[in-house]
Amino acid sequence: MDLRQRPGLKKQTHELLAPADAMQVTCESESLAASLYLERIQKLRRWVKSIYADAKRPLAVAKKTLDTQERELIGPIKGAEAQIMGRILAFTTARSDREAQRLAAEVDQGLGAETLVPVVAPPPPAPTVVPGMQRRSTYSATVVDMEALVLAVAGQILLDRPGSTKVTQRWLTQVCRPSPQASLGLLTPSAPALNALARALKHDLRVPGTTLSETTTLVST
Repeated sequence: MDLRQRPGLKKQTHELLAPADAMQVTCESESLAASLYLERIQKLRRWVKSIYADAKRPLAVAKKTLDTQERELIGPIKGAEAQIMGRILAFTTARSDREAQRLAAEVDQGLGAETLVPVVAPPPPAPTVVPGMQRRSTYSATVVDMEALVLAVAGQILLDRPGSTKVTQRWLTQVCRPSPQASLGLLTPSAPALNALARALKHDLRVPGTTLSETTTLVST
C-alpha cells in the first residue's frame, strides 16, 4: 500500500491557510471577504476528508473482514473455555461441600458420644487442576432497578445534610433506603440524553445542576 502524501496536496493546503493569521474583520467589507475565505477553507477541508475517506475505505473493509474472522475463531474457543471451566468449578465446589458436610457430621458424632473423640483433619485433597492454574474470583454488580439506586443515593445525601427532623429521616429511611455505600459516584449523567434535551429546549432548558452552552459556527452551503 502506498502511504506517501498526495503530490501537491500539502503545498496547496499551506498556501490557502497562509493568510489566515493576518486576516482581520473590522468592517462589513472585511467580514464579506473573510466569509468568502472561510467558504474556500471549508470546501478544502471537505475535499481532503473525501480523499482520505476513499483511501481508508479498503482498510475499513479489511478490518471488518479480519474482525469477522477473529470472532468466528474466538467465539467457539471462549464457549468451550467457559464450558470446561464451569464443569471444573462445579466439581471442586461440590467436593468442598461434601467435605464440609463430612467434617460437620464427624464433629456432631464426637459431641454426641460419652467420650469426646478428637476429630483428625484429613489430608489435603489431591489437586483437581494442572499445576500453574489457580482459582481466582472476581466480583461485579449490575443495576437492576435504576430508580431504587437513585433514591438510595438521594436519600443518603439528604440524611447527611443537617436540619432534617426525625420524621423526615424516618421517611427517607423507609422510602429511599439510603446507604453510606450509595454514593454520588455510582451515578453518571447521560451526555447524549442531556445534549438532546438541550437541542430540543435550547434556552428553555431548566434541569437543576446543569448549565447550557451555545456554540455558533458558520457553514458554507
